[in-house]
Amino acid sequence: MIYLTTYFDNNYLSRGLLLYGSLKKYCNQFTLYILCLDNSVLDYFINNSSSFPEVIALSLCEIEEKDTELMQCKVNRSKIEYYFTLSPCLPLFLLEKYKIPHVCSLDADILFFSDPNVIFSYLENYSILITPHNFSKDLKHKEIYGKYNVSFQIFKNDSDGIACLNEWRRDCIDWCYDRLENNKFADQKYLEKWSQQYDGVYEIDIIGCGVAPWNLNSYTFSYFNDCLYINGRKIIFYHYHGLRMLNKNIVSSGLLGYNNKNNRLISKYIYKPYIKALYNIKNENDAQIMRYQTRSLFKTVLSVECYIYINNIIVTNSLLIKIIRNFISIKKYLEHGKTH
Repeated sequence: MIYLTTYFDNNYLSRGLLLYGSLKKYCNQFTLYILCLDNSVLDYFINNSSSFPEVIALSLCEIEEKDTELMQCKVNRSKIEYYFTLSPCLPLFLLEKYKIPHVCSLDADILFFSDPNVIFSYLENYSILITPHNFSKDLKHKEIYGKYNVSFQIFKNDSDGIACLNEWRRDCIDWCYDRLENNKFADQKYLEKWSQQYDGVYEIDIIGCGVAPWNLNSYTFSYFNDCLYINGRKIIFYHYHGLRMLNKNIVSSGLLGYNNKNNRLISKYIYKPYIKALYNIKNENDAQIMRYQTRSLFKTVLSVECYIYINNIIVTNSLLIKIIRNFISIKKYLEHGKTH
């Protein structure tokens, strides 16, 4: 049995459901604790509890009532910064209340592609498992924001695991902001000191774990026997960081800024099925949850990171760009012909 936890509001409900579905597909036994960040998510799991037997839904007020210092943070940070502050508080709450042997806290926009139990087997020798960004060579400069990514970490319910979570909680309560300042960044940079402070910290180096936009260029992809491989190993989970449904037909993949090479396998087996599944769950615009909104919808569509969803078919925007360019070329040709 493995124990996991995540949190999300209504904007990420569809992603959370896909995460659950992937666990259901690849894990024989698991419990998923979901911290519902608004009442609509809580009501959803209460009303559909029979469809999610492995899920235990929690309300935000349950944690806030126990941790009053956490609740007080709402007045001095933004909503996304408050969510970051929850990162240590949620797993600590679960280990103390439910007395489970371990807990894996993970982002809702993760999807499993194969059995994750191989990761949990390392708990036999370690108390704390953390996921490095493993930035591609051309993105090493981004390590200034953190060597590790707070998207998948596991804590054993022992002295080191509890002590680490208590310290991380204290750090985030004191300072957890969406900016780089004094060698701190949100909830993330704190992880870099753990290896020196605690025994039994394992930096996950299993190929197939923590695959994300910032390390795609480091891998060679292949597909056979209905499985996607990187460097000859099965992908265990992928992190769809930055993916946004901009409207009912346009999806921003979040790849812009990571210099990703155009890879047909990534598009066909990672992004297109996920996007199609999201749209089958909901048809709403979640662009408002973007942390950095700097581009217009038109510019996004013309960027290299966009997918177009039409009549249950997904195409990359490169086809749309070709159509637009051909139209412009034809228009210019016709206009040129009229003047000569």
